[in-house]
Amino acid sequence: MITNLNILDNATLWVAISFAIFVFLVFKPLKNMMLTSLDKKIAELKHQLEESKKLKEDADKLFTEQKKKYEETLVKIKKLNEDAIYESKIIKKRIEEDIKNSLLRKEKGFKQLSLQMELKVKEDLKNEIIKKTLIYTEFKIKKKLKKSHNSKLINESLSKLTSHLS
Repeated sequence: MITNLNILDNATLWVAISFAIFVFLVFKPLKNMMLTSLDKKIAELKHQLEESKKLKEDADKLFTEQKKKYEETLVKIKKLNEDAIYESKIIKKRIEEDIKNSLLRKEKGFKQLSLQMELKVKEDLKNEIIKKTLIYTEFKIKKKLKKSHNSKLINESLSKLTSHLS
């Protein structure tokens, strides 16, 4: 029995037993604290993961909407471009028709003016020829005919010409 008591006097043994009791007493609360901390960290990571998934879904949804709007805008731009080309063709055709009509009106006006001028020149020329003919005829008649006969002939000719001119 004496040997048993020697074991109790060993300081190393008591430090080892104290350490084991300390570890046993501290292990459970430390384990609980670590598990609680890890559970919180896991919950926080799960929450962040859910938020990230939600943000990704929102981003995908926004991307899809923006892509759809972009495609709609491209269609609208194409339609506007086609409409502009169509309108420009209509305007060009209208302008060409206006120019053609204007040229036709001017040509018609020019023809009418030329015809009027031609008729006036003919009338003036006719009147001038008649005047010159009268003067020349009067001169010739006076020269070749007797005076009494000459007056009578001139008067008759002048009256006939005057009636033709009127």
